[in-house]
Amino acid sequence: MQLSGGEMIKKRDIVDRAFKLLSMSGFYLEDSPEDEIDILETLDDMMSEWQGVDYDFGYIVGEDNNSSLDDDSGIKHDALSGIAHKLALRICSVFGKQATPLLMAQTSEAYNALLTRYQTIPESKNHGSTMLFGAGNKRFR
Repeated sequence: MQLSGGEMIKKRDIVDRAFKLLSMSGFYLEDSPEDEIDILETLDDMMSEWQGVDYDFGYIVGEDNNSSLDDDSGIKHDALSGIAHKLALRICSVFGKQATPLLMAQTSEAYNALLTRYQTIPESKNHGSTMLFGAGNKRFR
């Protein structure tokens, strides 16, 4: 799977990358069609939990949470690693496996980079004369 910056990332790409991360960590998991559907549902649930006011990864959750592995994920290439690493950890728990310390460290690093890249910082607002005094706010003359 080679993805360039402009190529559409499908949900299958995220699931496959998560399975690849697990196999590189020494896990042997058969990715049967039933397991892939379970993992796709896990991915959709995870992304629904994450996306909100503070973060928008662009992930497209299917109508009525009914996704296909061949659906466009909506994410950019720079989000793939963080999402796939977190999904790999969730797959571990689904299959009753213990994640390796290396996988956990890599996941932490990839996830922190993802959050740093996609965090929405609210604009500051000028409160003018309506700012309250006395709770650390100083009146300037």
